[in-house]
Amino acid sequence: MPNRPKPVLRLAEEDERQLRRALLAWHRRHALKAPWRTSGDPYHVLVAAVMAQQTQISRVLLKFDEFIAAFPTVEALARARTARVLRVWEGMGYNLRALRLHRAAKLIVRRGGFPRAAGELEQIEGIGPFTAAIISSFAFREPAAAVDTNVRRVVARLSGDVDFTLSDRDVQPAANALISRRAPGRWNQAIMDLGGRVCVSRSPKCDVCPIARWCRSRPKLAKRAHKIGERRAGYKPQPPFAGSRRYYRGRIVQALRELPASGSLSPRQLARRLDIRAGELSDLLAALQRDGLVRIESNGRVLLP
Repeated sequence: MPNRPKPVLRLAEEDERQLRRALLAWHRRHALKAPWRTSGDPYHVLVAAVMAQQTQISRVLLKFDEFIAAFPTVEALARARTARVLRVWEGMGYNLRALRLHRAAKLIVRRGGFPRAAGELEQIEGIGPFTAAIISSFAFREPAAAVDTNVRRVVARLSGDVDFTLSDRDVQPAANALISRRAPGRWNQAIMDLGGRVCVSRSPKCDVCPIARWCRSRPKLAKRAHKIGERRAGYKPQPPFAGSRRYYRGRIVQALRELPASGSLSPRQLARRLDIRAGELSDLLAALQRDGLVRIESNGRVLLP
């Protein structure tokens, strides 16, 4: 397979300055308000970044304060029992994220605190490039460009890739070139918000986009707006959630969450609750135990770790 071309913005230095000013000015008027964006606390940023993975920001806003109330500091989260973390995480889905967040907190405490540089943050299990860039730019003002789906879309379209077929890694160099060195945290917020609210996947709002004049995709988008959508190479739609392994994994963890502290269920009780065959349940429980989401006692009973 031939290598895909990296996005090239081809902006003059003055155009880059004007683009930054325009986007930051738009963001001053339209910024999404969130506690982790203003606190400057790297722990708050870490919690929010992990919560926001594959989850709408509206749900994160509802859960964030509850989680921080339960675990107000990274040290408090590191000390907590895994079962407690999973119970507080209820409603967020993707329970492995709670485990990764918990493990990251333990490693950060063992290291003596948060590293300031994105490259060092990435060395902590559970913190990927995006989360590392968010923490280092929001909390420590490091000019590390955070690239998620929304940022990838904005940068790719600016460079003329109308269907944004490029990966996060492909657009990283261009994102690095664009970032504001004076206000890297606010820049990352602004470009994420622009991609989430204006430069959207379908029917982008080019008429209100503050950086439309520099976008090489705008003429193409105007001609084929009805065709715009995510068309990444090799993309396959996800199977229906109900009845899938992820569906039953979530239901198993939820059934254990609903028990009193240290409560447990037998496999037969779980099978009845979930209406699932014993063989399928056994495979699911084995996988959940490997992931650290459940504990199976010597008598076979199942409980949160």
